Amino acid sequence: MSPEEVRFSFGDNWQRFLDELHPAAVERMASYVADWLGEDLAGRRLIDVGSGQGLTSLVAHQLGADVTSIDIDPMSVAATSRLWRKAGQPSDWTVEQRSILDDPKGLGLFDVVISWGVLHHTGDMWTALDNAASLVAPNGRLWIALYARTKHSNRSLRLKRVYNQTPRSLKRMVRGLYALPKLTKMAIRRDFSPMSGYHRKRGMNWWRDIEDWLGGLPYEVTATGELLAVLRPRGFNLLRMHDATGEGDNNVFLFEMNASRSAGAT
Repeated sequence: MSPEEVRFSFGDNWQRFLDELHPAAVERMASYVADWLGEDLAGRRLIDVGSGQGLTSLVAHQLGADVTSIDIDPMSVAATSRLWRKAGQPSDWTVEQRSILDDPKGLGLFDVVISWGVLHHTGDMWTALDNAASLVAPNGRLWIALYARTKHSNRSLRLKRVYNQTPRSLKRMVRGLYALPKLTKMAIRRDFSPMSGYHRKRGMNWWRDIEDWLGGLPYEVTATGELLAVLRPRGFNLLRMHDATGEGDNNVFLFEMNASRSAGAT
């Protein structure tokens, strides 16, 4: 299998994440989503593109949104469905297996379109972005996170290819070797809070994010200017962004569709 054909099973990792779900993870994710989208999403139609473990979809539903969760990975769909069932199988939250690279017209328009750390793993990031943007209703919002291009991006791609070609029996060792310098730095500082308190960062898990990072193929990166050059002509105004702080971090963007421009957007 060539490197371009490799596709990491995020869903398998997400299933283990849910097995180990920290009690504070949902609360932290709710705080993160509310900070970006507001605490009241009642009456908003929202789609979570690449729902993964389903945590973002869950808290969006708890904040009042009518949620649609889609993911191409059947294991991710199963993970999201686990949280949907725990939420009581609400009728205003649907979960389905679907690729954002497919024709999105049948999905309709949404007040909020979320795709956090997903589009750069589709293998065709710009088509995925175009399709996701086409789902945003006039005055709606687009909240996306994409890997930032850095001077180490090509090295990261090579690392991911090596990891995915490593026999399964050795992958745990590779993850350990990758984590060792980070653990050593924490030990020297006698401060393991970056690992033990990692769930406070969007409710995620330190070890699971390492596995996601190493395994994450397909892998594409972009610069802020490139993204703005694509979305601004379509009528999207940038409301807020978070700049990536290093390799493997995401630039996070919140856009709003200008209703007066959306009618003429193509």
